[in-house]
Amino acid sequence: MHAVTLPRGPRHACRGLLLALVALAAAPPAMTGADGREAPATPVRLVDHVRPLAKAMLERPREAAQVLEGPAVAAMRTDRSPGRTWMARLGGTTFRVTTQDASKVGVEHVLEQVQRLPARYRRCLEIVSEPQKDGVAVYADLQGAAAHGSQDYLNMIPAATVFVVLHEAGHILEQRATSRKPGILSRWATAAAADRISVSAYGDSITHEDQAEFALVYGIALDAGPEHLEALKALSPRRFALWEEILALAAAPAPGAAEPPVAPKDRPAKAQAPKG
Repeated sequence: MHAVTLPRGPRHACRGLLLALVALAAAPPAMTGADGREAPATPVRLVDHVRPLAKAMLERPREAAQVLEGPAVAAMRTDRSPGRTWMARLGGTTFRVTTQDASKVGVEHVLEQVQRLPARYRRCLEIVSEPQKDGVAVYADLQGAAAHGSQDYLNMIPAATVFVVLHEAGHILEQRATSRKPGILSRWATAAAADRISVSAYGDSITHEDQAEFALVYGIALDAGPEHLEALKALSPRRFALWEEILALAAAPAPGAAEPPVAPKDRPAKAQAPKG
């Protein structure tokens, strides 16, 4: 059995995160001025900035992920329960998907969510697919959590969406960056305090969740277009700069980096609506 290193502090819990992230896709209430016209408002939290963009992220056409190998019989890394494993590719990123038999989902269910990740975030899939790791792993239950994320694993429940994956990518990429340049979370606390704006209610709980929630917000803005990234940068310049440093330290691809072509012999995964 391979030892599993749990994330620092309460990082692995993420309780209540799923409902909060699902709410991102709901249409925000209209804000009107005294004349009845819709009035612009400064976001109370950074998540308010991207809330109107979340639904489009779910609906925008995506590059299809490819199944390369599998399924093969597997034992889940966390508890050795029976499962299945596949190798897949999304653009130039090759990664593993492992699902617990009890989860009742297959590779298509997982790919439907991860293929919505912006290209810069796909590095997290490679990190958790390194030797002796399960890649993106789906469990029937995580004791009330939506997901667990560290540079050693990305575990999630069937109901987890791309928004959950974006958040966990924040933990994965930060831990890889910290392994190369210690002290990042201490610097993050300083940056967040200097920016003087909350990222989200969940992020207010502790520094590493503030950092992961910013990864979520940045990912949605990145997907929506450069003007939305610039708006986010204006709202939270110090977090923004440090997150881009984290991406570079974790060896995430640079913006606009060319992806290697996908070999035609690889078969595309059939799209399947998320269950749960």
